Amino acid sequence: MLGLLVMLVVSQAIAHTGASGIVKQRMDAMGVLGDHARIVGDMLKRKTAFDNDAVEMAAQAFIEHGEQIPALFPDTAASRTGSETEALPAIWTEWDDFVALATRFTEDSKALATIASEINTGEQSDEEKSRVVRTAFFRASRSCSGCHERFRLEQE
Repeated sequence: MLGLLVMLVVSQAIAHTGASGIVKQRMDAMGVLGDHARIVGDMLKRKTAFDNDAVEMAAQAFIEHGEQIPALFPDTAASRTGSETEALPAIWTEWDDFVALATRFTEDSKALATIASEINTGEQSDEEKSRVVRTAFFRASRSCSGCHERFRLEQE
């Protein structure tokens, strides 16, 4: 799952070249989300030290992004076919499902935020904190990747 997130972040950075308007706005927003996911992922893979403040910041960014997702995909020609868009037409033909997945991602991110907040005041070891965060983080990550699998152009 972490490898998938890293691949998504790298592919997003490459895809930003030439994007403009609403397409660039949503790619930039996804890039911010990917940056936070990479930070938490590196902690969970023990590449970096556990930092609960970073987890809380990531969760807040995920919540804000999740709440913005529908607005980043207006049903306009520029949004549907804009330069470099990776959005599939299914977003607009299956709008209710798309919004439901964005809502699920937001709710899963809120659960991550709650867990991060609770463990920040606890006396757990970093290993225990990491284990608790891992479950919530992967749940939010699955929501994110589930939307990409269904509504985003497959990356090569």
